[in-house]
Formats: sequence, C-alpha cells, structure tokens
Amino acid sequence: MVRHRGRSAVTSEETLQEDALAGVATQGLVIEGLLAEGGMGAVYAARDLATDTPVALKVLRREHAHDPGIVNRFTREVRFARRIDHPNVCPALADGRLEDGRPFYLMPLYEGVTLGDEVRRHGPLSTERALAIADQLLAGLGAMHDARVVHRDLQPDNILLVPQAGGGVLVKLIDLGFAHEPGIDTGDGYTTDSPGALVGTLRFMSPEQALRSRAITERSDLFAVGLLLWFALTGELPFRGSSDVDMLVSIVRAAPIPLRRRRADAPRELEAILTRALAKHPDARFQSAAEMRSALTAVAERAGAAHPRAVCALQRSSTRRTSRRR
Repeated sequence: MVRHRGRSAVTSEETLQEDALAGVATQGLVIEGLLAEGGMGAVYAARDLATDTPVALKVLRREHAHDPGIVNRFTREVRFARRIDHPNVCPALADGRLEDGRPFYLMPLYEGVTLGDEVRRHGPLSTERALAIADQLLAGLGAMHDARVVHRDLQPDNILLVPQAGGGVLVKLIDLGFAHEPGIDTGDGYTTDSPGALVGTLRFMSPEQALRSRAITERSDLFAVGLLLWFALTGELPFRGSSDVDMLVSIVRAAPIPLRRRRADAPRELEAILTRALAKHPDARFQSAAEMRSALTAVAERAGAAHPRAVCALQRSSTRRTSRRR
C-alpha cells in the first residue's frame, strides 16, 4: 500500500467513515491519516507515543465488524504475520482492538516502492537485479512455507523494495490477507484449501488456484514466483487474455511464452527455470522455495552476475512510505 489512496471498491461514504479515525489517539497511538484501503481493511499512518516511532496500523473495516467469516480471516492474517520471523517478510509488531471492538495490528511503516511500481515506471529490470529480488523473495517465502503458511496472493504490488544504506534494497513480502494454512479447518465447515473459493489476483494465479480444482499449496506460490520473475524481466506476463475468462483459460491451458522471445539476452538456463516454475501440474514444478532459489543462484553464478544476495539498487532516488492495502 503506497502512501496515497489505494484502489478500492468502497464508496465515498465508507471512505469518510474510515477518514474519521485520522487524528484519533487510541491504544497508545496517534492515528495520522489514511494510507490506503481495500475490501477487508484500511491502513493508516500512525505514531507510537511510547517510542515516538512511525508505524502502519491495519484495522478491519467497520462494515465487516460483525461478519464472523471476515473477522476470522483478519485475525488469521494477524496470527500468520506474528508467526513468521524473517527479514524478508513484513512482521506484525503488535495487535489489539480499538474502542469500538474492531481488531487491528501494527506493522513497520517502510519507505519504499513496490515491484509493480518500479517496473511500471522504469521498465523491465536487469537480469542481475531481477535475480537479486527473486532470491530475497524466495528466502522469505521459504520461511513462510516452513511455518506452514501459503501466501496465495503473490503479485507485484505485494513485493516491497525498501532502499538500504549503501544503495542496496531489502525485499519485503507483504499483505497476508489471503494467506492460509493448508488443511486447517476455518470454523465455517471448510478447510482453508477446499476447492471452490477463488482468492488472490487472477493474473498471478496458478492453474489450480484459477480453476479451483485442487488444493492450493506451496507449489502454487512458486508458480506465482515464476510469473513475478517473468514480469520483472519483461514488464509483461507469459499468458495473454483480453478478459478475465480469457486469462483464466490461458493460465490453465496455454503454454507460457518463452522468456527469450521477449528478453533475448536472458540466459537459456533462466528460461528453463521459468518454464519449470510455470508447469501446469504442481508435481512438475520446483517442490520448495529452497530448490528454486538454488537453481536461480546457479544461473546467476554461471552468467557471471553478481551473487543474487548482493545489493540491487532502485532506479530512482525518491521513495514513499509504504505498507499495503486490503
């Protein structure tokens, strides 16, 4: 969520209700202003009065306060964010409830840009930068999977690039609003991986997620990483569709466009890795984030690139406060 209003389906009246929190002092915080909003939650810039530290506060939207299913999903997001301790995953610093009973949690308020913003504004990344970002992303994703959490919404605006001293970039995986723990009963009669519920961002879904035909697992996330890397290198996607239905059919049935057709300077080994990552059946993909990360490291080393754990600079000097909407 960038430091302006995020895209939202909410009405202006609902937005005004959320804006009413700006300037409120609560739970040892002063809420400074609305950063962005989505269907489930709104995120504010706030300040921790005890430490005088800027933070991001994500709170459940008012209209969902009495919906058990959405409240459960929000609290699950908080639980997952607190469970995963890794430098490449945005943490939950604390959580609680506002005076009106709505749950909230606090996150660091980062200065940075999303991968989506970076590519849209400056074009495709160099192979070295793309591999460096993918390496950190897979490191964080591996920690998430080790904690038995599947993200389910890996897309460019959920990958945050935070500038570091010396010109480096720290990658932060953000927004666990759609995350789930495979096989766990949600309390509403369904397990979190039950077929039938379409969640996530269609253009970055695996076939099983788009078709809702089988359980969504860690390998579904790895399909999305393949799409993210393809996007970072080309500014495009390997599947085409003029409508949501066409895109769904392409994801499920069409072969991905070969990387080197859009990026002739890409190593052939990298094209092969993305072809494997984008296999239709989960069994044909990489089986873990560590396995995919190792394969990409080998490509970078053979290509004579900087080690993928090296710094990767942003193409612009100015950044904005960032967290994420939903």
